[in-house]
Amino acid sequence: MTLIRGHGHFERVLEFLSALRQSEIYSMVMLTLTNENLSQVLPLAEKLRGRADLFTFNRLSLVGEGARLKLPSKSDYMAFLEAYLEAAKRNPLIALKDNLINITRYQNGLPVFGGCTGYGCGAAFNFVCLLADGTVHACRKFPSPIGSIFRNGLAELYDSDSARRYRSGSRACRLCAIRPVCGGCLAIAYSFGLNVFEERDPYCFIGE
Repeated sequence: MTLIRGHGHFERVLEFLSALRQSEIYSMVMLTLTNENLSQVLPLAEKLRGRADLFTFNRLSLVGEGARLKLPSKSDYMAFLEAYLEAAKRNPLIALKDNLINITRYQNGLPVFGGCTGYGCGAAFNFVCLLADGTVHACRKFPSPIGSIFRNGLAELYDSDSARRYRSGSRACRLCAIRPVCGGCLAIAYSFGLNVFEERDPYCFIGE
C-alpha cells in the first residue's frame, strides 16, 4: 500500500475507521487482491476486528495502472479461497463477494450465495460506469462501452443490445450449474486478453 498510496496511508485509514466507529457510522473495507498482498488478506481481516463492520476483496483488473501489478497463480488463488472461507467461520467481518467463491461452496456441498452483486456479475445489470466524457461502460474495471449519455438516456442505454450482451456474460458459462450466481469476472477475462463474450474467467476451476 505504501508503494501505491504513499507513506502513512495505511495508518490514516485505520484512524479514519476508528473515527467512523466512534461516530457509529457503518464502514466497509474492500481490498484489491494482488499477488503481492495475497498472504496479507487474512491478517488484515483480523486487524480490522473492532474497527470496521465488513471486509471483503476484489481481484485486481490488469487495466491502466493495475497493469503494472500481478495476480496470483490460479492454484494459489484456489488455496486462498479455501483459507478465506475457513477464516469467515471465525471472523464475522469477512464477507463473500467474488463469484468464484461459489465454486468452492458448490463443490463442498454448501449453499451458494448471490455472488459479486447478488446475481453473479453485475456488469450492465445492477451497475454501470459513467465517465467524465459521457461514455457509459458496463463495468468500471475494464473498457466496456455501451454508449454515450449525451446521445441516449440511461434507461435507453440499459436496454440496449450492447448492455444486454454484457449482461449475458460469457457463452462458455451459460450451461454451468451455478451460472445465475457466478459467471466469473469479465474484467479478469479481459485482463488476460480473452474474449469476454466467449471465454470464461481464466481463474474458473469448476470441475477441477
